[in-house]
Order: sequence, then C-alpha cells, then structure tokens
Amino acid sequence: MNDTNPPKDFEDHNTENKIFVCGHLNVSIRTMMGSEKLHDRGKKEWVQKEDLKWLQETRNEYIRRYYLHLAVDNICENKDRKKGGKVTIENCINSWGKNRAVVVPGTEPYLRDILEFLRSNVENIRQIIIHNSDSG
Repeated sequence: MNDTNPPKDFEDHNTENKIFVCGHLNVSIRTMMGSEKLHDRGKKEWVQKEDLKWLQETRNEYIRRYYLHLAVDNICENKDRKKGGKVTIENCINSWGKNRAVVVPGTEPYLRDILEFLRSNVENIRQIIIHNSDSG
C-alpha cells in the first residue's frame, strides 16, 4: 500500500472547519487506517455534516461510500448485541438510518440508496460481519 497523504483539498476542508485529528492534519493513509483518533473523528455529528457538505462540493461520487462506511461501523459496533439476539441486523440498519444517520440538504437520496442496498443484503452482512468474527 502506498503511504500517501490525504488530498490537499481534504486537508483544507479540515483546517477551515477546525477538524483536527492526532494534533495535526497531514496524516498518511496508512496512519489513518490504524488510528483510533481518526476513526473517532467521524463519529461526531458536526464533523459528519461538514464532511458531507465538503463531499457535495468536491467529491459527490463518494457520498454513498461515506454513508456505507458509517452504516457498517454502526453494524460492527452492535455486533455483540446481535449475537445475543437482542437486535437484528435489519433493526440496526433501520435504527441507524432513522436516528443516527446525519443528513444535509441534498444527501437524502444517497442515504436512501445505501439503506436500500443494506436491507437487500442482510444475509451477506450477517455472513461477513457476524459469522466471520466468530471464526477469528
């Protein structure tokens, strides 16, 4: 994997919105993948809103990927509750879409697409996230 820094416009976005991670902005992709602080960065609602606005202006094609990443994170975080039978994957998807997914004007269709995609792939999600974690 190339150890490359994020695009300059993403750094500018972080600077303009005062979204700092790890004490600075110039963070390599490899660092981002293993950093708890960077992972937690996207859990803040105001950061998600700023990211979505930035994506709308600069990288519209990544909005679905952004929503998918957040939704899968939510499913993974609730994995133990699903194993215990307290929550189904369907409930987790619906709950996230209704209560936790951040929307800015214009991103609703992207969110709907991702929720529909997730709902139509519940069994695959169960196999990948729940069953694969049992074998590890």
